[in-house]
Amino acid sequence: MDEWRDLKNIAKALADTARLTIVYHLVQHEEITVTALTELLGLSQPLVSWHLRKLRRADLITTRRVGRLVYCSLNKSRFELGIRYLQDLIDPTNSLESIPVGAALVEAEIGIED
Repeated sequence: MDEWRDLKNIAKALADTARLTIVYHLVQHEEITVTALTELLGLSQPLVSWHLRKLRRADLITTRRVGRLVYCSLNKSRFELGIRYLQDLIDPTNSLESIPVGAALVEAEIGIED
């Protein structure tokens, strides 16, 4: 079930066109500054930072500060983990011993960051 929680957090972080565009630019550039992303996206710096925070909380990007500049890079291993979780989810040969239903399904949502 932890895998499902991770998958939900990753999917929610990617569920926005601006964030998908950020991921695209991070693939094109191994590392890029927030300032450069702001220019590429044509969005305000606070809005870009807000989107980056969503991606960072899902551990899809890493950031590092050098003076006043913040550099971003894609956490490819985390991104690939999300892809593997999706592949496992649709693999008909996978069989889970216990899948939550009813109240357990609702309880599984408790503690998941929205």
